[in-house]
Amino acid sequence: MRVFCRGNSRRARASVDVSVATRERERGMDDADADSSTPTRASAIADGARGAVAGVSSRFVTHPLDTLKARAQVRGAMSVASGGAREVERAAVVRSSVIRSTVGLYAGFGAVAAFAPVASGAYFAGYESGRARLGEGALASAATGMWAQALAGIVYTPMDVIKERLQTQDVLGARQRVATYRNWMDAARVIAREEGARGLFRGYWAQNFVWWPWSATYFVLYERSRAAFAVSADSDVGGEAAVSPTVSSACATFAASAATTLTHPLDLAKTRLQTMRFESSSLVRVLSDVIRREGIAGVFAGVGARVAAVAPGSAISFFVYESLKKSGW
Repeated sequence: MRVFCRGNSRRARASVDVSVATRERERGMDDADADSSTPTRASAIADGARGAVAGVSSRFVTHPLDTLKARAQVRGAMSVASGGAREVERAAVVRSSVIRSTVGLYAGFGAVAAFAPVASGAYFAGYESGRARLGEGALASAATGMWAQALAGIVYTPMDVIKERLQTQDVLGARQRVATYRNWMDAARVIAREEGARGLFRGYWAQNFVWWPWSATYFVLYERSRAAFAVSADSDVGGEAAVSPTVSSACATFAASAATTLTHPLDLAKTRLQTMRFESSSLVRVLSDVIRREGIAGVFAGVGARVAAVAPGSAISFFVYESLKKSGW
């Protein structure tokens, strides 16, 4: 009887130990799942570093097209602005010579090199944190894109103001451009001294109203197209492992082309607001003025150059980012 009780006691203790070990393993798995789904400071830094490399890489390749886009967007204002045909003709001559110059097409790239690593890093950090916290679905993807843009826009706005003024100053006449600058550092100093922080952040909300709908449209299309490729590859739910960087790049090109075309009128008004003399700082008022003076075709000036810059830029950016991510960097 004593032996039987002792045997039962040992089995009971063994059962308790197994139960405790099982609970510990399950708790460890839950903690691991929580750690993998919740962005940590280290993962945010890694996302930002990958995003910085991806962003600068894509912008270096596409900056000449971005310059052509900016010049095309303000060119229409020259044809309707007061100041006579001679100023328009002089600007056209300067523009043609500048376009032939490779160096001229990289006007303003110094500002990109200085600001883009931080801005792109913030964008991708916001993208990953939004995905982790907001989950899947069209609304979640749209909110993720807007959240990423909200973080990056704080840095992108002064970068765009400096960059676009340098890109367009040789095209705009003296009466249209705000000032003339030697380089991006000179532009930053002059704008800060003469216009203050408000000048550097000129068009901040206009930029958000351009890139919030762009980001929402882009990420919905991007995530949906990646998911479609993942399903066709018979991958697990989410499809992360089956989607290669090349496929991600193709999805990014498609999504960016659609989002860029849809938001181009807003971007044109934003560019003019940041580079030209305007009494109003209202994006809607600038856009309505363009429609009144130049017609519907005027608000789509430069759309081809913008798609040619943004779409491959997004493809390159996400290809580099996903490649670095999959490599464990």
